[in-house]
Amino acid sequence: MEGVFAELVAAARRSSVAVLAAIDCATRAAEPELDAALFFASRENVLSCVYAGGARTEHFRAVRMRHAADGTLPARAAIVAQPVVSSRRPDAVMPGDRAAIAVPMISERAVRGVWYAATASAAQLPNARRVSRIVSSATEIYLLALEREADRADATFDGLTGAFSPRAFRLKLHDIVRSASGAVLCLWFVDTDRFKAINDTYGHEAGDLVLQRMVALLAEHAVPGVDVVGRKGGDEFCMLLRGSQKLRAIERARAFCAAVRAHDFGVPVRLTASVGVAAFPFDAADAAALLEAADAAMYHAKRCGRDRVAYAVEGAGFALYE
Repeated sequence: MEGVFAELVAAARRSSVAVLAAIDCATRAAEPELDAALFFASRENVLSCVYAGGARTEHFRAVRMRHAADGTLPARAAIVAQPVVSSRRPDAVMPGDRAAIAVPMISERAVRGVWYAATASAAQLPNARRVSRIVSSATEIYLLALEREADRADATFDGLTGAFSPRAFRLKLHDIVRSASGAVLCLWFVDTDRFKAINDTYGHEAGDLVLQRMVALLAEHAVPGVDVVGRKGGDEFCMLLRGSQKLRAIERARAFCAAVRAHDFGVPVRLTASVGVAAFPFDAADAAALLEAADAAMYHAKRCGRDRVAYAVEGAGFALYE
């Protein structure tokens, strides 16, 4: 269990979904017969599926059920507040389930969620107790990850990179655009090309280092006290350029792409970035539309081969800066 606990703790540093994925992996290792997993968050006597693992679960994402009114295994586990194992078809969640286990996550005498795992190939789950222990031991770790996510959502600055958090950046952008008084404002929307491959190949610590260095590089290309750098989410970032005309903002974006290409991010591969540029008031009438225009321009850059700059053309779509 020590190794499982360490994996869960490491996953909690990333996200609550990462914790659920780690539970899925650990329970399948403990009980090889399992081929499907669902996690139901519990709120006001309603179970809502927020995680689905396994090919058979595709059509069961976002399933909702009530504790008292539903006869399925997760609902029973929520009512009795203890693990329930069954090999009877009537209480299964998915039609193909032959045997299943539902384990409630309990904290402060309240059911916070129910883990449901099942198999379509076996009539029994001989290691159900081990599965139950893993889920129970993960409860506080999962709840801690949820708390951290809530704290990050309310925070002004992103805990990993130091840039404005997504919510804080949106509020800042809204305030600046609203008080622009006819001034030109330009927005970069930056995506780190093929970032998922970095996490998959070198691990999340390497991925975190890349994100930190990407923000540091953005800061180097920002005018101190004038431009605003924010994390949009994942490996996407934004920078609001104040006092820079649109052509100049596009030229600066191209210089930033070249700097990314030449930068040492601490991984043994060359990284690139795709940047979308949009300007207020030419390409958008408000902050939300400005974000959308820059985002769409970024995706145009990615569709055209990545590692380049695209910009919104007033009333005419998007173009690449060659």
